[in-house]
Amino acid sequence: MKYLNTFSSLRGALVLGLTISAAAVPAPGKKGKLVTFADIFSGNYSASSTFIQWVAGSSDGTYVVPDPETGSLVFANIVTGTNETFLDFADIEEAASTFFDYYIQPSGDNVLFSANYTKQYRYSFFADYYIFNRASKSLEPLVDDQAGDIQYAGWNTRGDSIAYVRGNNLFMWVNGTVTQITDDGGVDVFNGVPDWVYEEEVYGDTKAHWFSPDGEYLAFLRFNETGVPTYTIPYYMDSQSTAPPYPRELELRYPKVGATNPTVTFHLLNLSDLTAGPQEIEFDSFSPEDLLITEVAWVAEEHEAVIFRTMNRVQNLEKLIVVDVKSASSSVVRERDGTDGWIDNNLAIRYIPGLSTPSYIDISDHTGYAHLYLYPVAGGSPIALTSGEYEVVSIVKVDVSRNVVYYLSTERDSTERHLYSVGLDGKGKKALVDTNKDGYWGASFSDGGAYYILSYRGPDLPHQELYSVNNTNVAIKSMTDNAALKTKLAEFDLPAVSWSTLKHPDGYELNVVEYLPPNFDPKKKYPVLFRIYGGPGAQETGKTFRRTVGWNSYVASDPELEYIVLSVDNRGTGFKGRAFRALVSRQLGKLEAQDQVWAAQQWAKKSYVDEKKIAIWGWSFGGYLTSKVLELDSGVFSLGLITAPVSDWRFYDSIYTERYMGTLEDNRDGYAQSAVALPEGFKNVAGGFLVQHGTGDDNVHFQNSAALVDTLMVAGVSPEKMRVQWFTDSDHNINFHGGTLFLYKQLAKSLYEEKERKETTKHQWSRRGE
Repeated sequence: MKYLNTFSSLRGALVLGLTISAAAVPAPGKKGKLVTFADIFSGNYSASSTFIQWVAGSSDGTYVVPDPETGSLVFANIVTGTNETFLDFADIEEAASTFFDYYIQPSGDNVLFSANYTKQYRYSFFADYYIFNRASKSLEPLVDDQAGDIQYAGWNTRGDSIAYVRGNNLFMWVNGTVTQITDDGGVDVFNGVPDWVYEEEVYGDTKAHWFSPDGEYLAFLRFNETGVPTYTIPYYMDSQSTAPPYPRELELRYPKVGATNPTVTFHLLNLSDLTAGPQEIEFDSFSPEDLLITEVAWVAEEHEAVIFRTMNRVQNLEKLIVVDVKSASSSVVRERDGTDGWIDNNLAIRYIPGLSTPSYIDISDHTGYAHLYLYPVAGGSPIALTSGEYEVVSIVKVDVSRNVVYYLSTERDSTERHLYSVGLDGKGKKALVDTNKDGYWGASFSDGGAYYILSYRGPDLPHQELYSVNNTNVAIKSMTDNAALKTKLAEFDLPAVSWSTLKHPDGYELNVVEYLPPNFDPKKKYPVLFRIYGGPGAQETGKTFRRTVGWNSYVASDPELEYIVLSVDNRGTGFKGRAFRALVSRQLGKLEAQDQVWAAQQWAKKSYVDEKKIAIWGWSFGGYLTSKVLELDSGVFSLGLITAPVSDWRFYDSIYTERYMGTLEDNRDGYAQSAVALPEGFKNVAGGFLVQHGTGDDNVHFQNSAALVDTLMVAGVSPEKMRVQWFTDSDHNINFHGGTLFLYKQLAKSLYEEKERKETTKHQWSRRGE
């Protein structure tokens, strides 16, 4: 389960029909205008960023970028400013009309294009592929009879072959000759691409194969879904303007809690002897029904060794397996017992070539906080590269020539990200940004590592600058300054945003971010909206740029709303150490809900808060947590807004859920208590609650909301309390046929009605006995 920020990607004009504050105007005496609903959907107030696809070139700092006017691909050098047209878009007219993406051969002689794109799941898609030769300007299909049905295609690391997957079978293209590598792909078997659950919960990618550094070998996974139950999703409109008489039905293999998982095997293919076919590698780990392979990485100069991470089904034990390619033998080189919680899958392994002891970098939180370690490939004690009561968030770049690794960490504060470097021996740690100031930073390094784009993402106006690693104090030039956005935002009176922590009597601290309405008057009493997520390892309170035009700003600014907006990161959320995360293990929804209620009680005591008008809204895990908060019947929340929630963890996928809850067989009481099943809190919430869900949600199935509503209806929750909205054929994003606009209008309407609601003893409907 991953949080979906659908709102940030919205574009297009506002659909007419919103009856509340469609054109908010400044109150007398105010200098600027207030954010309107139309503003947040206009697409005019997004911060700009420069995203660079670095390439190896004759001089470091070379990148490829599409020309904004013609679409042609241009090789540019970020330091010298020189540009060279690499590919004229006019030369690929045959594929240009449905062009989706491009993949440059390492030699630069050919470019692989995807076209005729059709989305499948969150990351995966189907497409046609074409190979363009720059010298001859010829464009040839990768597969003669392709029909928008290729699942993946990509160059090997050497650039003399292409691996592609079609019909769940793996193929190799070498100089125009295609060899089929597997022949068992189909409904039950996936070769080289993940099935739904591995795509969503493990790899977050469209492929499950990896070329060796020299391009001589291919490692790939085979997933066998025999026995994995099918979940049927009806599509009533089926992407049409007029509904067909019968819905199209998607038969989705989806392992829920306690169901059969896909079994996974590891294979190697020698590209210099394709006729021999792939070789399945045997290894000592968990039993097939209890086995997950969650990471694969080559740990070799050429193709000597490959490592893969195995976990048990509930992901609290792991064994890392190294395969000696020459002998095809395997050995366990690392093991970990994480039964004090769960083991996160960081996908962080980076091999370091050239060391006297072959080694790789990985991230582990086995000491209580996520840190960098240098592990010998053959096993043995690692070298700690970082340490302390903070977390390494990600590896940005490993520069072997300079013997350093660049990384982002929370060393200054758990809500911040600062950029550091450290030597491969764990010495010489250095900050590349000012760590005396609040900051949420990112970075992108050139292929050779001599240059990097430093991206400041908050809390103030985002900007980007180019630096040399030889002088990290003075920027070479500005890349993006967002001056135009700054001018636009100056026209508005925007909410004030502040960060703080809540110190619980039990000793833990919760991070908080708060939006106060423009021209906030501490003598007034304002309604409050808790906007939450709260899932394991997540964070809603990061110090990113927030004084801009968005949903939170609108809710705080509209004169007919003027809500204080809060996000609170409860126990179980990320970047505060393993112990803080692991508190929710085997009992999702319990501590998280208690923390949100406690935080709301603290805010209700504030002189500027209307304690009778505190609403809560969440999407996905946030929708689940909103439900659990209402279930507590605390009386502190007066309105619940529940979007695409889980309502019973038995309904969600096995890999995500069992990571945090364990198996159903081993934790039945935990599952029963984590389900949303107690109706009294829903009956008593003063302003009622709204449930929203897409019927085509392949992630959090509509079943969750259907069962929740039925449970509450049977328990006697009155229709004056419960409002239900489904979105036909929408997936977890809820954007089919304009669903997103409707959703946010409905949320705004609910908040308006809650603010205007008068306190009464009993509604007339209830007195009629309905």
